Amino acid sequence: MRELGIYISASAEMDPECELLGQMLAKLTRSIRWNIKRTPASHEKQDPDWTALEHAVAHILLVGRDITAPIGVEYRVAREHGVPIYAYRSAAFTPSPALAAFVRQTDADWHTYDDPQELAAEVRRRIARQLIEGTPGYGLSLEEIESLAAELKEQDTIDQSGEERRGAGRGGVILPDGRG
Repeated sequence: MRELGIYISASAEMDPECELLGQMLAKLTRSIRWNIKRTPASHEKQDPDWTALEHAVAHILLVGRDITAPIGVEYRVAREHGVPIYAYRSAAFTPSPALAAFVRQTDADWHTYDDPQELAAEVRRRIARQLIEGTPGYGLSLEEIESLAAELKEQDTIDQSGEERRGAGRGGVILPDGRG
């Protein structure tokens, strides 16, 4: 079984997202064991795992209200070592001035998400694409590659259909379909 590393830079407020990402990665493939490292909590008073960050297959940068140390340094180290960076900002929070400045000053391709499930689905798509494009280096079987490719194709078809979801999510009137 192959082991790949993911490094997540996130403050404590992003714990639900980090937990969901861990669950998603655990279900992504059977032939890969994921070693997930994360920004140490401020009360731990320890340095980040620089070796894990430098050798990670992806650096996931998650921010909400504010940026906390050492997330900015982790970002720079990932860039210096050519680690692919997936940067996300939660739309549920108004960013602090420090976070707004950090987002503006980085050259990361920032994506905004509305809820943790949306984030997990987006990260799953990006990691799946990376695994497919990086094989045979990642060691996936042909069956796993085909499964991931089919999943991505299905999601792309849904995304391109442009069909707006409609319902009574914010209230409304539901009419019978007339097939009584």
